[in-house]
Amino acid sequence: MVKKPSMQASATRTSVTDEEADALARRLSDKPYGSPEKIEEVKPEQEKQCRTTISLGESMLRKTEDLALQNKRSGKDPKNVSAIVREALELYFEKLQ
Repeated sequence: MVKKPSMQASATRTSVTDEEADALARRLSDKPYGSPEKIEEVKPEQEKQCRTTISLGESMLRKTEDLALQNKRSGKDPKNVSAIVREALELYFEKLQ
């Protein structure tokens, strides 16, 4: 007699205790994922990011999106519109000082 798929799966599964699950979670929580070269260092001066909405002219937005795509394809930073705007604002604030 052939067992139903649900019966076959339950017969081969072992139950996991809460202690085993916690041990696995603790072991994996400090594990780095990906290759070491791709792990970015967190800069100490980085702070929490907050969302905001800005209005840009259509041509300015297109230029910014095109630059972000070009940077992303070539592997250069900044790779998205938000990062480009942040960098531009940082340069602007430096210029004011």
